[in-house]
This record gives sequence, C-alpha cells and structure tokens, in this order.
Amino acid sequence: MTVLDGLISLYRQLGGVGTFITLLIMFIFIGASYANTLVRRRYISLSEELAGYCAGDLKEFSSDMLQWIAEEYREAAESGLSGINTLSIIQTGMEVCLKPCLLAERFLKRTNSLLITTGLFGTFIGLTYAVGNMGDIMSSTNADTLMQETGADVLALLISSFKGMAVAFVTSLLGTGFSILFMVTSSLFSAAAAKELLITQLEEYLDIKVASEVMEQLRQDDKDGEDLVQKTAQDLGEAIGVFEQLVSGFSDCLKGLKNFNEDFSANIGQFRASSGYLCDSLDRTSQAISECGARISRCAETLEGIIDEIQASNRRLENMTSVISDLRICLDDSRKDREMFLKAVYEIPDRLLNYHEAAVASVDRRQVNP
Repeated sequence: MTVLDGLISLYRQLGGVGTFITLLIMFIFIGASYANTLVRRRYISLSEELAGYCAGDLKEFSSDMLQWIAEEYREAAESGLSGINTLSIIQTGMEVCLKPCLLAERFLKRTNSLLITTGLFGTFIGLTYAVGNMGDIMSSTNADTLMQETGADVLALLISSFKGMAVAFVTSLLGTGFSILFMVTSSLFSAAAAKELLITQLEEYLDIKVASEVMEQLRQDDKDGEDLVQKTAQDLGEAIGVFEQLVSGFSDCLKGLKNFNEDFSANIGQFRASSGYLCDSLDRTSQAISECGARISRCAETLEGIIDEIQASNRRLENMTSVISDLRICLDDSRKDREMFLKAVYEIPDRLLNYHEAAVASVDRRQVNP
C-alpha cells in the first residue's frame, strides 16, 4: 500500500464533522484563489489603462480612481505645496474607489493561516473524540477483565481509537496542503505584485508627467503674470502722462477762472447801477400798469352794459321768432283751406255736367217708352 492509498483510506474513514471541515477548507481555497484572480485582473486592467493613457492611446481615464488621484495630485501641485505625499494620495484613492479589492486583499493575507487553523481545528476535534473514547473504555474495564476474557476486545478497541487519531490528522494535512498550494499559486499569480506594479506606475505618472505638466503650467502662468504686470505698468505710465496733461489743462482753466472772477468783480458795480435804473423803470411801469387797470375796469363796466342790451335784444328777437312761427302756422292752415276750396270749385262743374247728362238720358228714355 502506498502513502496515497493510505491517505485515501483514512479520508474515507472521516465522519460527518471531518467531511464538513474538509469541504470548508476546499471552499476557502477556491474562494481565495478566485478572489486573487479577480483582484489581480482589476489591478492589471488599471495598469493597462494608465499605460494606454500615458502612451496617448486614450484621451481620458475611464476609471474613477485614476481620475480622482490625478485631480488630487494636480490640485496639490497647483497650490504650490512642496514634498507632496504621492503614496498617501494613491492609497486614499484606493481606499475610496477599491474597497472590495482591499477587502479581498485582507482576506488573501489571512488565507494561509485560515486554512491551517481550520485543519488543526478538525484535528483537535478528532483527537478529542478519540481520547475521550479511550477514556470511556479504560474506565469501564477493570484489571482482571482486561487480563482475562475481554483483553483482546479492549486491545482491538484501543487500536481502533489510535486509528481514529490518525484519521483526525487528515484535516490538518488537507489544510496544510491547500495552504502550500495557495502559496505557490499566489506567488506565481500574485495580486499584491499587480498592486505594487500599479502603485509604481502611478507614482511615476504623477511625479514625472503630471508634475512636469503642472510646473509647465505654473511657469506659463508666471510668464503671463509678468506680461500682464509689464502691460499694466505701461498702461499706468500712459495714464500718468494723460493725468499730467489733465493737470496742466486744469491749471490753465483755473487761470481763466481767475481772470473771469476779476472781470466779474469789475462788472458787479456796473450791474448795481443798472439795477437802480431798472428799479426806477419798474416803478414807472407799475404805475402805468395800475392806470391801465383802472381803464380796463371802466371798459369792463361798459362791456357789461352792452352785454345787458344784447341780452334784451335777444329776448325781443326770441319773441319775434315765436310770433313768426305762429304766423307761419296760420298761413299753412289758410293754404290748406284754399286748396280744399279750389278742389271743391273744380269738382262742381263736373258734377253739374254729370247731373245734366243723367237728366237728358232720363228724358230720352221716357220719350222712347211713353
């Protein structure tokens, strides 16, 4: 029998608890391997994206983490800080954007100890059960019975208990074996190595490319500021020249104002004399105006009398108008009577002629028919 056959035979002797623990060890190994693969792929994809952006194949980052780290570093560099902690910015970005990956990394760091500890837990359960079984056998059997008829049976039970102890170490072997296998696979396909590569690329990108771009931008801003200062100084010089011209013109204006004040002072005396003559003229004008007012009052009285006469004439004309209206009505009535009279006069001959003809016709009928 080979060692492998013996281990398979021991594994078949595991009970329900041992089988559960071995399945748990396999599940931990498979889960850790899958998590290691996913985390490694994630870091490799970020490294490839960063490399493509640096090479010019990409116009912008599609990853939120890379965008956030680049913006934070750029803001720190533009603020003029010296000695920027690049690694701290990178770690903060990973903590914010890659929480599942960091959780998986913490699990991967404890996978080996978890596999070994789980195997030892199964071993201790098996040993505890085997030692307890041996104690029960020894306590239920006295020395005489052990030496006489049941000695062989007791020895067989003890041997089976020792086999149970051997079976108990199967879980430890599985845990240790899977731990070794995981160490080998994680060494060949390491997520930590992919993370270190990503961090190294980020540090190189930030400290070289982004820092140089920010420094170039700052130099350009300084140059633009110097140009602006020079232009401002030039404009200020021109403004000072214009101000000097304004001051000179203002001085000339003040001189003209002084001459005007002198002329105005000389003219005040003449204005006072003219004011006296003007007052006398105003007095005479006021007197003439009051005389005109009196004459206007008399004219107003005369006009009032004329208005009264005109009103009386209007009343007389109104009376004449009413009389003429009555006369017109009477004339209209007489015209109607005249028309009726003429109509009657015109109708009488016709009626007489009709009567005459009727009488002649009556006489003729009588003569014909006596």
